[in-house]
Amino acid sequence: MNRIKTILIEDEPIARGRLEKLVSKLGLIEILGVFENPSQAIDILKKHEIDLILSDIDMPEMDGITFLKGLVHPPFVVFITGHYEYAVDGFELDVIDYILKPQLTEERLIKAIEKVQKAMLFSRRAAHGERKAIKIKDRNKTIFIDPTDVFYLKAWGDYIQIYSVEGMQTLLSTMKDMEAELPWDMFARMHRSYIVNIKQIKGVEASKVVLKNGTELGIGLQYRNQLFAKMGLI
Repeated sequence: MNRIKTILIEDEPIARGRLEKLVSKLGLIEILGVFENPSQAIDILKKHEIDLILSDIDMPEMDGITFLKGLVHPPFVVFITGHYEYAVDGFELDVIDYILKPQLTEERLIKAIEKVQKAMLFSRRAAHGERKAIKIKDRNKTIFIDPTDVFYLKAWGDYIQIYSVEGMQTLLSTMKDMEAELPWDMFARMHRSYIVNIKQIKGVEASKVVLKNGTELGIGLQYRNQLFAKMGLI
């Protein structure tokens, strides 16, 4: 993957210098500009194709939330802030990640950039007509998941556990919301607590399915016919 064209926005000189130093260590990022406030960054966004904005939120001339809302086609954004409560305001803005300033380390920054890389990869695939990523709102950030990598989803109280080739991750969501987001031709509700990727099913019995990774999942009686119909078995 090409280097990520990035701009940094931070009004505090010490924090700005530290952020630039950390980012500069990452060879996969190309810094195209470092700014004290969002207003200074508008011109470069008009002239260059920027992949990522790393920005503070609480700034005197214009806050990061207002700045992002004003962009017609915003790049991917990671907010770095000292105030966690601001994260709620960015819920609808497809922000990739939030990093609290006391937790800003090279390791934490790398994790955020890995999320950006994944989102960029999905965007390129979609531009070439390939299947789009599943874009899910998880509390104060946006998660991108490749549907082909998912084995199944499990309801877990107020959360959803997603089991994929990358392991398991827990999101704050509902089965109903997940059904609305998932590709209908790939996934089927098979139990009150399970949604399965039918392309990951290796074998089927009357009361359970066996996935390609060896996992066995019980079939709920009320979901059996729709599962079998989706698989072309009836």
